[in-house]
Amino acid sequence: IIKEVFTTILLISLKGKQGVIVMMDGKPTYLSPSDLANVLQNMPAAALDQIEIMTNPSSKYDASGNSGLINIKTKKSKNQGSNGNLSVGNTTGFYDHNGAEDLTWKPSFTFNYNNRKNKVNLFTNFVYNHREGRGGLEVTQRYYRDGKQIDSINAVNTYFKFRNNNFTLKLGMDYYADKKNVFGVVLNGFLFAGRPRPTTFTTFSDLQGNIFSRIDTKVYNELNWSNFGVNFNYKHTFDSTGREFTTDVDYAFYNNVSEQLLSTGFFNGNYQKTSDSLYLKGHLPSEINIYSIKSDYVLPLKKGMRLEAGFKSSYVSTDNLVSYLRGFHNVWTPDSRNNHFIFDENINAAYVNLSKQVKKWSVQTGLRLENTNSKGFQEANNSTVEKHYTNLFPSAFVSYAADKRNQFTLSFSRRVQRPNYQDLNPFTFFLDSLSYRQGNPYLGPQFAYNYELAHTWKSKVTTTLNYTTTDHVISQIIRQQKGNSNEIISFLTVDNIARLVNKGIAISAPIPVAKWWNLTFSGNVYNNHYTGIFITTENNQPKVNDINLKYTSFSVNISNIFSLKKSWTIEVLGFYNYKALQGFFLQEPIGQISFGLSKNNLLKGKGTLKVNARDPFKLQVFRGTTKYANIDQTLVNRFDTQNFGFTFSYRFGKAQNAQRKRGSLQEEQNRVNVSQ
Repeated sequence: IIKEVFTTILLISLKGKQGVIVMMDGKPTYLSPSDLANVLQNMPAAALDQIEIMTNPSSKYDASGNSGLINIKTKKSKNQGSNGNLSVGNTTGFYDHNGAEDLTWKPSFTFNYNNRKNKVNLFTNFVYNHREGRGGLEVTQRYYRDGKQIDSINAVNTYFKFRNNNFTLKLGMDYYADKKNVFGVVLNGFLFAGRPRPTTFTTFSDLQGNIFSRIDTKVYNELNWSNFGVNFNYKHTFDSTGREFTTDVDYAFYNNVSEQLLSTGFFNGNYQKTSDSLYLKGHLPSEINIYSIKSDYVLPLKKGMRLEAGFKSSYVSTDNLVSYLRGFHNVWTPDSRNNHFIFDENINAAYVNLSKQVKKWSVQTGLRLENTNSKGFQEANNSTVEKHYTNLFPSAFVSYAADKRNQFTLSFSRRVQRPNYQDLNPFTFFLDSLSYRQGNPYLGPQFAYNYELAHTWKSKVTTTLNYTTTDHVISQIIRQQKGNSNEIISFLTVDNIARLVNKGIAISAPIPVAKWWNLTFSGNVYNNHYTGIFITTENNQPKVNDINLKYTSFSVNISNIFSLKKSWTIEVLGFYNYKALQGFFLQEPIGQISFGLSKNNLLKGKGTLKVNARDPFKLQVFRGTTKYANIDQTLVNRFDTQNFGFTFSYRFGKAQNAQRKRGSLQEEQNRVNVSQ
């Protein structure tokens, strides 16, 4: 469960709400939350153009994502001729392990190139990252029965050591047949090779702190996964009024093979061996195929009205196999939880949007219909789970420009968050001999109603009031069961067990302190309130536990940019998050300060050198508690956030100023979780 708790902490949230869909160039990232964080931390700035945030997207977009969409756009030019960018860099991390300083290296290389000649525009983007990391996680678990603590305390200490290589390649072409017709094709590929090596030391003590048992586990992982995607797109412009038709056809293939070897030793409190070591060897391949087609039509009407309509259909097929061998006394036997799981899903959607501008008023309303059909087959018990449901997702936006300085916007949308494919997988994924993760094929979607009122002053300062209710919240939960020797075995699973009410106020403002000093401030105060029930088993009888978790938190982000003479720039960035309730996890306050220095106009104005220090004071430490039902868990996580790095970029050709269009696999691929 250690790795899963760590992954949960890294979930991206927006205004205190999880369930954000993250895209790159309108396409899903293919990554789990932790892997996405790694990629974003190491992606060179030279490859990025802008970040688009939509907290209440219109019905044109997939209804998935309780908190909205974040679209990270990379650079591409449509200028005639050739242009591009070459960027190299490295980041060195420092981590204190048992009094010694561990150094980690994270070199990166990025190449962007565009060539436009007459009717043909060719573009490519290549990114390579090598990433090494260290970390330490301390977890203390206490269990209760009938309100009283039982006679053991579990203390788990894990040392993380990993390295991986990431390769990303994008190739594309746009063909401008004439002024009205544009054809395009985009190829995307991603390769990942990871070697995580966590070592876990678990102690069992009585209520007085006397250790009576120890378990040491070493895990050797070889993770190799890849994905390939292709997008065909077409755009037809009917006339100069804005009437147009676009269509996208997409295919994506995802392949993951995880090889795992767990070695577990058993000792008493004095570290004397009490049993032969137990070995667990795992082979876990997985394949996912995704097909999608979507079309959109825009029709300007009379009197400032505008009509948008479209449809989308997608089909997903996943094939998962888990095969474990248990080794004890030099004898290898198949584990009883080996399984084969096949999951197919088809989603059909159609939408319509109508907007109108009347003097100071701007109104848009839309409705999206999504029909979902899924079937999961589990070979171990020959069981099938089928689901068929159809939902409507309305949206509405009203804006009023009171004067040149003040604008008000009221918005509403209903949204859905479907389980990722790994959460639906009923397989048992062992993390050590006493803990594992297990999916839930009966897991359903969660639905949210989002309301926002925003005020913008001088097109700069924005203040937003938001209120969201989410039903059937998808939550990671820890359950326990007794092992063969009456030891407590923990396992992580997922269920729909709560209702969330989120309300808050957010403000963002650029503040030009001086001509050479620009300050950007953003802050958010919000309250999360979870209610529901959680069922546990005591004395072989089900027990219903009430859930009522409520907490008010705030976060602050500040960015300072100092523009000095001779093209020098200094950046000072920082954030602070107060105690926050994320699901059943209460995270303690956390913050960070980072510094950057850059020099432009090198090599005749085409080169840029940047150096940075990220968390040089080692302030970013995750601490938190989990308390619900009969579980009491505290967590402290330290990893190599202290980083010092540099990046050199060289531009050639004309400046880059445009981006790729989005494809049709937005929601489906974001539900692919690559981490084991």
